[in-house]
Amino acid sequence: MSGLVTAGFANEDRGELAVILDGTTMGLRPTFEALSEIEQTLDRGLVDLARDALGAKLKLADTAQIVTICVRAWGKETENKGAAGANAQRIARLIVDSEGGLYTVLQTVAKVLSVAVTGGYNSAGELKPSTTTTTTEKAPVDG
Repeated sequence: MSGLVTAGFANEDRGELAVILDGTTMGLRPTFEALSEIEQTLDRGLVDLARDALGAKLKLADTAQIVTICVRAWGKETENKGAAGANAQRIARLIVDSEGGLYTVLQTVAKVLSVAVTGGYNSAGELKPSTTTTTTEKAPVDG
């Protein structure tokens, strides 16, 4: 069955989550431009959208817009013309027709938005390296 199903990572090194659109895996790339477009298009802040996605409260149209914008950003980055020209109405239909439907897609959208609002992505939409804390017995400055 063709449709949209969550598929894990498009590029795990970049922290890109993916969806399968009509049998093709496509990344959700939350670049600065994509995140700005999401806020402008939906006239809502990212924190508010992330909270609603986590609570499975986003409307189908809003979810489709978020997926479309992030897929377009991924398409531009990967030079995938089909993804770069994604259409929100078509994406919404694929969500409805997919196994798991809106709820399954919302789980992926919630992850993408949550990482974006907590500073996990840089402005290019790449996952920031995790920071590690090292402890030492020595004082920072010997004196």
